[in-house]
Amino acid sequence: MKPEKLGQSKQLQKAKYLVDANVFLEVELEQKKADVCERVLRKFHLGELEGLLVDFAIDTIVIIMENYGKKWGEIRTLLSSLLGYKGLRVHFSSLLDRIVATNHMKNYDLDFDDALALQAMKENRIENIISYDKDFDKIPYVKRIQPESLL
Repeated sequence: MKPEKLGQSKQLQKAKYLVDANVFLEVELEQKKADVCERVLRKFHLGELEGLLVDFAIDTIVIIMENYGKKWGEIRTLLSSLLGYKGLRVHFSSLLDRIVATNHMKNYDLDFDDALALQAMKENRIENIISYDKDFDKIPYVKRIQPESLL
């Protein structure tokens, strides 16, 4: 995963998808769709798919892993593995992004993390989100894609 450099445009040329935190959490928490999500994430790892991950989503994943009793070593392994993803980049949300996200909270009845994901999608001109979160279905210009459909 390649972080954006200071002064560089946040827009990715090849990013087709925003990857929601719940795709990673299925794998990390060994939930029922873990195998499917792991196969999709492998495509991002190899660079077969190009996408974006919001920095706040990384924090969300870590906090939820902690809440589920995952220890520092497992969290470190996840974070370190993100460095090796050829097809996934991190969108670093600015304070302005966060302020604009509150408008999305109001306009689409979203919680903050979903609103921030939407803001990253708008800023990077991404229409597709890989997610199990049905809250994205109420946004007319966003297409929610379940991981299964990418296999």
